[in-house]
Amino acid sequence: MISERFKVMRGGIVLDPLEWVLVRSYYITMLPQLNFNRDYLAAELAPRYCNYDGDLREYDWDVVNIVMPPAETKPLDDGLLIAVEGYSVEVLHNWGLKPDIIITDFDFKPDEIIKYDVLILGHAHGDNINYYPKYASRAKQLLPTVQVWPKGCSLLIPGFTDGDRAVYLAYYMGAREIRIYGFNPHKVVKRDDEIKRTKLQIAETLINRVIRRNRSKVIFYK
Repeated sequence: MISERFKVMRGGIVLDPLEWVLVRSYYITMLPQLNFNRDYLAAELAPRYCNYDGDLREYDWDVVNIVMPPAETKPLDDGLLIAVEGYSVEVLHNWGLKPDIIITDFDFKPDEIIKYDVLILGHAHGDNINYYPKYASRAKQLLPTVQVWPKGCSLLIPGFTDGDRAVYLAYYMGAREIRIYGFNPHKVVKRDDEIKRTKLQIAETLINRVIRRNRSKVIFYK
């Protein structure tokens, strides 16, 4: 149960602290060329924009559809619908669908995101600290997420990219079935460089880590 994994400290919520330590060590090792120190500044900034007073457990997490770039398959019409980044929000809109939750760090078509009055899990990290306030301040329902120990109204989910963080969240919320639409670690959407390819490799490893836990049934679609 999720309550067994929640650790509430200083106003923030941490999902599975030990898993977070392992995951953070892994992605820092995989990307030695990046400086992650500014993640701590982002964790202090993010809670200022929290305006969500609900409870994630109010959603029905039994079946979760996670749509992420570059999704080609329209999700099935049952279950919770999560969009990863503005790209997926736009794709869903073209299919006549509206997400229940959006998971994003506001770096891929963010203007598509703030059009909707749905819960946004807006991720703050060292690389988006300069533009995070621009979009977080315009979100109608924002629950900040962070990459290091939270300092206030924010949520720390193990994971690194928006996509694998969405999968971790569904897992921790007790999803019986997780459907992943679009994830392809060999197809780069935003930019094609060494760092982006490594990030996709990290995402693949972490998603497979969730799968190996054998609590949630995970199905992939193009």
